[in-house]
Amino acid sequence: MTAPSLHVNTALPDHSRHLGHDLSPSTARRRSPSRVASPSNPFQPVRPRRPTTNSVRLAAARLLDMLPPNVRRLFTSSPLVGVTVLVLLCLALFFHRPIQELVAPFRPWSTSSSPSSSHAPAVALEPLPTIPLIYEEYFPDGTLPSSLTTPEHHLLAERLIAFLSRPIESHDEATERMHENCPAEVSDKLVNPDQYNGDSGFWMNDVTKEEIVKRRADVVRWLEERVEQGETIIGSERTGKGRGIVLTGGNQNKDTTFRTITVLKHLRNVGNHLPVEFFHYEGELEDRNQRREIEGLGATIRQAVGVEKQAGAWKNWQIKGLAIVQSSFREVLYLDSDNIPLRSPAHLFDAHLYTAHGAAFWPDLSKDHPDNAIWRLVGDTCDLSHWTFESGQIVIDKAGNAGLNLAALWIASGMMGEREFWFHMCGGDKDTFRWAFRILNIGWNDSPRWMSALGFKNGFDSGRFCGHTTLQYDLVTPQGHTQAPPLFVHSNLLKHLGGGLAQGQAFTHVKHFAQDNYSDPALNFAHLWVYHTPLRGMCLDMEWHPLAYDRLSEEDRERHRIEEIKVDEMEGKPFEGFEPAFFEEGGRVGGW
Repeated sequence: MTAPSLHVNTALPDHSRHLGHDLSPSTARRRSPSRVASPSNPFQPVRPRRPTTNSVRLAAARLLDMLPPNVRRLFTSSPLVGVTVLVLLCLALFFHRPIQELVAPFRPWSTSSSPSSSHAPAVALEPLPTIPLIYEEYFPDGTLPSSLTTPEHHLLAERLIAFLSRPIESHDEATERMHENCPAEVSDKLVNPDQYNGDSGFWMNDVTKEEIVKRRADVVRWLEERVEQGETIIGSERTGKGRGIVLTGGNQNKDTTFRTITVLKHLRNVGNHLPVEFFHYEGELEDRNQRREIEGLGATIRQAVGVEKQAGAWKNWQIKGLAIVQSSFREVLYLDSDNIPLRSPAHLFDAHLYTAHGAAFWPDLSKDHPDNAIWRLVGDTCDLSHWTFESGQIVIDKAGNAGLNLAALWIASGMMGEREFWFHMCGGDKDTFRWAFRILNIGWNDSPRWMSALGFKNGFDSGRFCGHTTLQYDLVTPQGHTQAPPLFVHSNLLKHLGGGLAQGQAFTHVKHFAQDNYSDPALNFAHLWVYHTPLRGMCLDMEWHPLAYDRLSEEDRERHRIEEIKVDEMEGKPFEGFEPAFFEEGGRVGGW
């Protein structure tokens, strides 16, 4: 969970006002490429050359010779009759041919589908469908760019055309269907209110049908540009080597660098043997002592290529996608610089939840609102089955899903590169991964348990629980355990706390739901929020939303009850020795 996804409890969205009129966004730009199809490409029809006058006359003469004598007389004795017959014949042929709809009719699509484990093309490939006419400005020939229609890219091309063929709707046209699946009375409580209050006008007004067409075409453009630059966009066994951990950091204030060093020390202390690569922006991590220390801890320092920091931005998350793509590993565990594993995470690469699709993600504390334009951009219908992603940890195989995982990473990187648009819908980098997978209709698995809050009892606020860390759970349940234990300590609010917490006072209690299965619908009535407390700053807390008392029985609420327990009382004692090690390894509380 990245910091912006944690939010101060503010007024819930007001659905008494709908800004339904479409406005043309000032950012709209048009692109009309002129591509010449290759005659050697069997998957892209060649644009016919315009015939010359002589060739037309010759062809007409040959056609007349093929006609029966009595029909031929119609064209030779009376030109008017011949022309009339010819026009009628052309009209009959035209209307006999099915006319392609501008956009294919809506068909529900699944996120759990997984292509064949091998993406090698079959001997005979099905011809690719024509792109809907509404994209004619971007694809004048009705086909994808030739670089994306090679046999190697055939599966990707099929998925891209299917994506382009999904419904294109305005906010007003889609509202009824979206709210039918995601009732406002529930969705209003699950959405990040800061995101809704800040971005809902953009969702409803700026994301018009024309903008959806353009942004979908952009997805194709991103991939086309990567191929033209010589990049591989379909993963395989040759895409990178082995397994490893990727970290990002190195900003000017050096806080991410300090945190990264703490993570590297902790990884060494828990017996991690996976290689580590540490990515930074150009112009960062210039301190020789820090570089020497990072390399001494076994990490390889690499500068991300093709991505720049945005001046004045609160966070520059856009490095994350390209760091994963550009890493030398085929299988990657990505970690934020403030995310510390409680034990070696190497076993995740063998977990069934990961190997099924070569991708596993962890949940954040909110769900997407039916008004969010991302549903229309992707061509999906709102549903409440998935939490937004918390991308402090990601485990992914670039060759997974028949190699389409790598293409999804490129798409997510494209979204991050155009953050001025996509971050309105995705709340930062975290959900770009989710929607890239949805665009290609490929599967992933989620962590089996929803997140918990880790923190302490605040003596300055009558002993109230103050959560400063997102606690994420393992993908597997070890022998002797009844459920998956905690694995990742993502201290995303610890840096925002006031100082003064000594060793033994920072990681003392966990607050969670007694039953916290990821897909449990009762969790739709959970309420997590950030509040400000005297002398301590920002704290995370959780409770039942008032709607739970109307929708859930007393028995259900008791079964899912909110528990506040000491860390040393947790099953398997996962935090044993953690806090002393955290401070010894350079961990800090407050502005670092």
